Amino acid sequence: MGEAGRSVVASPQFKASQPQKGRRQPAMGEAGRSMVTGPQFRAGFTGFKFYRSFIMSEKIRWGVLGCAAIAKVRTIPGLLAASNAQLWAVASRGLEKAQAFKEEFGAEKAYGSYDELLADPMVQAVYIPLPNSMHCEWVKKAADAGKHILCEKPMALNVKEAEEMFDYCEEKGVFLMEAFAYRQAPLVKKVKEILDAGTIGKIKYLEAHLTDLLEDMGNIRMQQNLGGGALYDMACYDISVISYLIGAKPVKAKALAKMDPERGVDTAAVFCFEYADGTLATAYASLDSYARGWYCVVGEKGRIEVPCNFNCRNEARFSVKTGGHTDNVEVLDEVVTTYSVMCPQNYMLEIEQFGRVVAGEEEPLVSREETLCNAAVLDMVFADLQ
Repeated sequence: MGEAGRSVVASPQFKASQPQKGRRQPAMGEAGRSMVTGPQFRAGFTGFKFYRSFIMSEKIRWGVLGCAAIAKVRTIPGLLAASNAQLWAVASRGLEKAQAFKEEFGAEKAYGSYDELLADPMVQAVYIPLPNSMHCEWVKKAADAGKHILCEKPMALNVKEAEEMFDYCEEKGVFLMEAFAYRQAPLVKKVKEILDAGTIGKIKYLEAHLTDLLEDMGNIRMQQNLGGGALYDMACYDISVISYLIGAKPVKAKALAKMDPERGVDTAAVFCFEYADGTLATAYASLDSYARGWYCVVGEKGRIEVPCNFNCRNEARFSVKTGGHTDNVEVLDEVVTTYSVMCPQNYMLEIEQFGRVVAGEEEPLVSREETLCNAAVLDMVFADLQ
């Protein structure tokens, strides 16, 4: 029987179970590679010089442009839990809705237009959860008003627009970051740490899924003019985690999509990537199937399976499987190590990290380079669908 797997460095939030020896597992294909950080993910800003617009001990006063569901359910609760943030103002296209948010979450101000919020000199940073097609316009307006900006994913509809938004904010002297809260989580950081340690060897293949069953056909995700569709809303997660873990941009992309002919948006898509070193990746994104978040990395010496939603909370478990040998079509004597990771509210972590960046204490986890890489990869997928 195979002997025990890797030891795990003890920490308060990472725990590994004792390996389960001798389990018979179905055979899988070839396995992955150790990740080397690609140039698009290098540390540091590119041309962005920082300032301090407030004393570091102060809390950043935030404004929220729009009363979107993601703001109500995730981001504002995360902001309220953050140690370095204060919810100062909320804005909607009508004062009544903004006032309801103000009362529910305890904001100081409610505004009946986005421009009114941006004109408030007390607001230092804004969160933009507006429809995708409106991001560029309101990022620029927020930059004109001197506000730092956290913009929901996908930040831009294409890489050209993303570059334009970053350049504009740099010229105005404000900080812009794409809101990918899952990237702040201990879960994906632990997976990357295991890959970087070479535990499963050279990455050969990575697969990611993110799906949801959208029943409200009036939802903005089903409106083409607002940047709707499964690729913009769901596939951006798949692309993000694939790019982050592999650490490179693919050289080739192939894609298939299922379209809603009435609304002109994609409701599901499958796409494949090939990398310069021969690594392969596939992903599935959908707005018309049972909800699931999942990814798996297959290496030469093992595999990592993460059956967790991207923005999961509380305890998350994933497994690392190594040491097996094949007997015909079965993998025998495989060592299974289960990791338990405690995940706080990712959106709280995102707000806090944004604040530390603005205070000059650290660099952003979701960098300009990473956002541009992911936007360029999504462009490759759309180009293959033409």
